[in-house]
Amino acid sequence: MNLLARPRTLITQIRLGISNAFVLRERRTVLVDSGRPADVPTLTAALGRHGVRPADLSLILHTHAHWDHCGGTRQLKRWTGVPTAVHRGDADRMSRGVNGPLRPTGPVGALLRRFLDHPFPPVQPDLVFEELDLRPFGVEARVVPTPGHSAGSVTILTAEEAIVGDLLMGGYAAGKLWPHVPTLHYFAEDLSLLRTSIGKLLEYGPARVYTGHGGPLDLAAIRRRFG
Repeated sequence: MNLLARPRTLITQIRLGISNAFVLRERRTVLVDSGRPADVPTLTAALGRHGVRPADLSLILHTHAHWDHCGGTRQLKRWTGVPTAVHRGDADRMSRGVNGPLRPTGPVGALLRRFLDHPFPPVQPDLVFEELDLRPFGVEARVVPTPGHSAGSVTILTAEEAIVGDLLMGGYAAGKLWPHVPTLHYFAEDLSLLRTSIGKLLEYGPARVYTGHGGPLDLAAIRRRFG
């Protein structure tokens, strides 16, 4: 046994009403995304079941600033006092509590848009970044921009795995059907840029990919579908 080897960053997926949040744990704990405002009781209960106390959290990090991924952040920040972080491209919409343009990638998105475009409690992010090293927050991971779904969408990369937000979706019906089948999300502000970001993800080569809806996904399945 190599006593000098670093512990592997543990990713725990928390299923909420229509999306996923994630916990990254190593020396400290980083929460990734917060779901809708109505998801906060479910999320806080799940954190407790996984043994995460408010004092354990070092950061609330967002894959992007949409209602179903950051809607619970203001309430969580008041509860925990933990700083929040978002990419510069989505900082303005988070501070105003708006989604920005939801451009459908197909007919289902066009049908669902009016049901999913909700305002959310605005939050002024404490940390606005282009790229982010999570080691100062106690986790061996880095955050890189992967725009397309939104201007400020990002991917969190550990040594072996990735959390990609809505860069991709697992399955259909918010991931409730065939959750391990790679699909496009219903919306993308810039579909061409989204496909470029998927190409970047394939170059990074994580063994497992966690998505904001459904998942996790296998890299080989993503490569067959989008490579």
